[in-house]
Amino acid sequence: MKQKLFELAIAYVKVIERIEHTADPERLRELEEERVICHNRFADALKAAGIRYKDREHVTRIAFRIAKQEL
Repeated sequence: MKQKLFELAIAYVKVIERIEHTADPERLRELEEERVICHNRFADALKAAGIRYKDREHVTRIAFRIAKQEL
């Protein structure tokens, strides 16, 4: 389960970073759709692991911390 959370966190963080470095509106739309999918997968994995979170932003902060191996 820990490895799955790590992999999902990495995927989620990578999408967010690509969004930050993209100016093309069409590509941004595609990346935003991908971000939503990654967010939902990661949030579902957190629930399955019994990890509680407050809101969408908290899920994102948890993903960054897991991806940086701080958690």
